[in-house]
Amino acid sequence: MEQMMMEPMPLACLLPGPELAARREQVIQVLFGTVREARELPDGYALAFPGEAEWLTKLAEFIAFERACCPFFTFELKCEPQYGPLWLTVRGPEGTKEMFRAELPALLPDSR
Repeated sequence: MEQMMMEPMPLACLLPGPELAARREQVIQVLFGTVREARELPDGYALAFPGEAEWLTKLAEFIAFERACCPFFTFELKCEPQYGPLWLTVRGPEGTKEMFRAELPALLPDSR
């Protein structure tokens, strides 16, 4: 069976301007304001969040929403043992890290 080649997706959010602005404010203030650690990856970032169950739910909801508006990202959610940190890994095509640095500059390691 021949494998289908996927066309590269543009690195752009599908939300209209006002919805994007509201979502950005909500995500940055509520969710990303709790990042405990950020690690740069070759194609994205890994972010540590509190390990409590409520954060697992919030991160799963974040992933579900973002998959609809930013389908070019790959998400991974890792739960450390003993209620340790939850690690959200966001990876994507070229330009992903630059996009994150523009949106969340205070949270991410400076890699310029």
